[in-house]
Amino acid sequence: MKLFTRAAMISAALHLVYVIATFGIGFIRTLTYEPDIIAEVNNVVVLQDEVVIVTTGSPLFYVYTFFGITILAALLLRGARNQTTRKGSLR
Repeated sequence: MKLFTRAAMISAALHLVYVIATFGIGFIRTLTYEPDIIAEVNNVVVLQDEVVIVTTGSPLFYVYTFFGITILAALLLRGARNQTTRKGSLR
């Protein structure tokens, strides 16, 4: 059970890094955006005055990736543990 708890924590940390990076990239792009007014003078349109920084898609995708990364991390942790305990044996 300790193995799966660690694997779930690794998966949660990776998902948190992904969400923070996605938000950060969108935020930086919003802060550094400078419209090219000279080139757009002939194409005047009313622009939206609200900004939304999100990704669209099924929320189940994150659930599936959470469990998938948890299983992958558990396998990697188990393999690393077996590798370190096998070094001292005569096999």
